Amino acid sequence: APGAAHPEHLAFAWNPAEYQLLRRSSKVANEVTAEHEGVQLNAMLSLRQLFKRRSDLLQLTVNDLLVLYRAIHAASYQPHPDIIDQLEQLARSRTGATAAREALAAVRNEAGKNPAILIPIDATPLSPRDRVHPMCFEVPLQELDLLAMHERATQNLGLYGTAFGEPEYERFDRVQRHYLALLAGFGQLFSAARELATRGESASVGSIRLLAYMPTSWQRLLDRIPNQVGLLNDLIKGQEVFSNLGAAPRDSSIARFMTAKDDNENKALVWGVVTDAHGVMRITLRDFRPHVAALLAVGRADLAEFITKDYLNAYVMGLNDYIRDLRRITIASRDTYTPHDLPGGRAITA
Repeated sequence: APGAAHPEHLAFAWNPAEYQLLRRSSKVANEVTAEHEGVQLNAMLSLRQLFKRRSDLLQLTVNDLLVLYRAIHAASYQPHPDIIDQLEQLARSRTGATAAREALAAVRNEAGKNPAILIPIDATPLSPRDRVHPMCFEVPLQELDLLAMHERATQNLGLYGTAFGEPEYERFDRVQRHYLALLAGFGQLFSAARELATRGESASVGSIRLLAYMPTSWQRLLDRIPNQVGLLNDLIKGQEVFSNLGAAPRDSSIARFMTAKDDNENKALVWGVVTDAHGVMRITLRDFRPHVAALLAVGRADLAEFITKDYLNAYVMGLNDYIRDLRRITIASRDTYTPHDLPGGRAITA
């Protein structure tokens, strides 16, 4: 307005100590993001019905299956050949060699890992004030031998599907029963861990409550310790976040869910899952792995995004294949036979 005073320009004179403090302060982490909506949710729901027909002990939820396959995906991931080609080409350049070597090591070393996953658990039924309780969970892939049993079940199903003989069926039946019993055990283990977290009795919740009553200086000191000790970090904070918002109400406009993480540098991947009102499941993956910052620094955001998209795509496509295999394994049983499932009264073929 005419005659109004102009805003005053504020000049701040920083001293060297303040500049050092600013340099040491937390900065926004570098990340890239990918999204996928190719999960075949109806197949997962159908599989759960088959499990119930098989045994009351097979009570795996959709989220149980998502977390289970996350561990399988981490143990078996292989990068797309084009990623390796582009990184090797970048490694021969003058400016991108260091970033390329870091990214190559990251994607090649992904296979064989079993990450400790931080899962936010709804605490409102028992503790509305807390809202969410964190739960760290590591899928016992090796302890239950789930990868080997899945392969054995698939192979024996293939042999039975081609021979249709009684010996072949008996071999498959033994493997199948053992495998489904392992899955039931996994479901019960996950359910028990979830129940503990809901009551606020998990290690993650316990550590938070312990820190809450300590002086700020002690909080900061003790909070840094798990970051330096891998086993403690896995037990208390986890290596990645897997947050499933669940199914949105019919009248909801929620279409995607991007979850958050704390400032723990060891959390490299953050998964957000939501199912919209139309029954479409969308998974959003935020990638904070160290090679992301390195590639962004040399102007290769496109390559960083390609790596993340490939990782998420491998998860979704592999999940769909895994659910399809589980359906075939479960359905090829006299206990779950229906004329619709097995046309003509014969066992399903491989």
